[in-house]
Amino acid sequence: MDNTISRIIAKVYENYRSCNEGTVADYIPELTRADPNWFGISVFTTDGYGYAIGDSEQPFTIQSISKAFTFGMILDDHGPKAVDARIGVEPSGEAFNSISLDSETGRPFNPMINAGAIAATGMVQGSGFEDRFEKIRRRFSAFAGCDLGVDEAVYRSESATGFRNRAIANLLRNVEMLDDPVDEAAEVYFKQCSILVTCRDLAVMAASLANGGVNPVTGERVLQLENVEKVLSVMSTCGMYDYSGEWIFRVGLPAKSGVGGGVLGVLPGQLGVAVFSPRLDAKGNSVRGVRTFVELSQSFNLHLFNYPVISGHVIRRHYKLSEVGSNRQRLKSHHEVIREYGNAVRVIELQGDIFFTAMERLVRLQTELLEETDTFVVDMTRVGLIDRATEDILFTVTADISEAGKQMILIDPSEVIDRGRFDSETVNVAFASDLDTALEFCEDRLIDEHVEAPIVAGLVPFHEFELFQSLNSKELTRIEGLLEMESFARDSKIVSQGEEPDYMYLLAKGSVGIHLKPKNGALRGQRVAAFCSGVCFGDLAVVDGSKRSADVWANETSICYLLSLEKLGRLAEEDPATHSKILRNILLINIDRLRRCNQEIGSLKA
Repeated sequence: MDNTISRIIAKVYENYRSCNEGTVADYIPELTRADPNWFGISVFTTDGYGYAIGDSEQPFTIQSISKAFTFGMILDDHGPKAVDARIGVEPSGEAFNSISLDSETGRPFNPMINAGAIAATGMVQGSGFEDRFEKIRRRFSAFAGCDLGVDEAVYRSESATGFRNRAIANLLRNVEMLDDPVDEAAEVYFKQCSILVTCRDLAVMAASLANGGVNPVTGERVLQLENVEKVLSVMSTCGMYDYSGEWIFRVGLPAKSGVGGGVLGVLPGQLGVAVFSPRLDAKGNSVRGVRTFVELSQSFNLHLFNYPVISGHVIRRHYKLSEVGSNRQRLKSHHEVIREYGNAVRVIELQGDIFFTAMERLVRLQTELLEETDTFVVDMTRVGLIDRATEDILFTVTADISEAGKQMILIDPSEVIDRGRFDSETVNVAFASDLDTALEFCEDRLIDEHVEAPIVAGLVPFHEFELFQSLNSKELTRIEGLLEMESFARDSKIVSQGEEPDYMYLLAKGSVGIHLKPKNGALRGQRVAAFCSGVCFGDLAVVDGSKRSADVWANETSICYLLSLEKLGRLAEEDPATHSKILRNILLINIDRLRRCNQEIGSLKA
């Protein structure tokens, strides 16, 4: 079903559908066969969603749009230094087929004019014409996410009439900007321009550039990240020939056009746009294509230099461990220790793509909090992209924090950063798989530091459980006679969701996880809480008789005291006073849990 975006694109399409200005390219005879009424628009986002209208599936030859992708290909294969030695990056201000060479170096001015494109094609490595061309075709296909063919008729037509381009190739050889065989390089260039694409293919290719060199449909890396900026830079200044200045002023996108009628534009980090219409203006650009881009840029605010400032919400929220803890239920005394000393642990949650401005805000916040903080927990679960330079800054601030005697814990489940770079003696950094695990780690460390005799190896005596607080010695003796004891192996299920209650469990040793019912055949569902020794579970179901609301799994070998529903009922009949004290303690335990939850919710909303 159409949405608002597709309706806006459709409106732009209708605005220029009747435009008959311009003429189909005729300097390559075979191009005159194109229907001048063909018109298509396609947009692809960096998360792989596409919009299309009109003749967006009509094949046509890529022509000069190919120059941008071959340039990226040789940057990947040879490196910027080797490419720069043969091809410049300065706008020529002349037509695409002009013979524009630097008077001092002999280099073509840029890779978007024919001279630069032929020099680029000459740098494609291979064992002959077919091998070199096939490498180009495969790389273009990876950008498009589908297998691209060739219009052999257009190739033959280009080859038969390509005298000027052959002359350019020989001139390049004369100034040593092209290696032998010269004719082979020219032929590869002719056939490269004859690769067939659709408007949709071009939009996916553009979106791959917008997505940092990763095809958003296939997930395949098709261009190294460090070379994407170089390709887009040259497209910005030279991609629309001698209309490039006007284009960047009015449209504001890195772009490339071709005499086959295609125009491709890139908004980095967001989307790729392609328009196809064969009628060209005097500069060789699609008339409908240029006008469509101008209106789309205005309608969607695509101009690169009108890009909104980085959101102030890159830092999603930050809080102290004393305010928001893990999902692990502990002894009440341990929770009190966490509340008392948890101010020294600061959690910072990030979201979105993290580049310089976003990282600067993180650095500024950590600097402000450094004196009062011992451990920074930085949650990158919601982070999309981070570039190399920003990663360098993250490493440096981690080293600075370490030098100050503090620690950084990074939560990076998608591995958006290179962990190997942080494997250094100069940084005190740890990685956690999720936020709850990191918070548990910090809590455990606080308890170890501030509790004189934390229970680690032995059993928690039953009389130390909060469930039996306020019971006198006689009452405790009676309770002891009601309790059973059972051991549970690591990874064994103790309680199943949906079953009838039978026991109340007092965890004397070990730890357990509380999990929702699994889906899609998984063994365990999502973990929602964890309990440490000294804590009881299953108490509410025993009191109100409701079915178990979650699965409980042993995280390690665990030992529990068990108080059965049957024995609790007998206690209510024979000793109602003791029974009432236990019920009151269950109520107080859960009131305390609810109070902590309310405090955490309040802290997160603040």
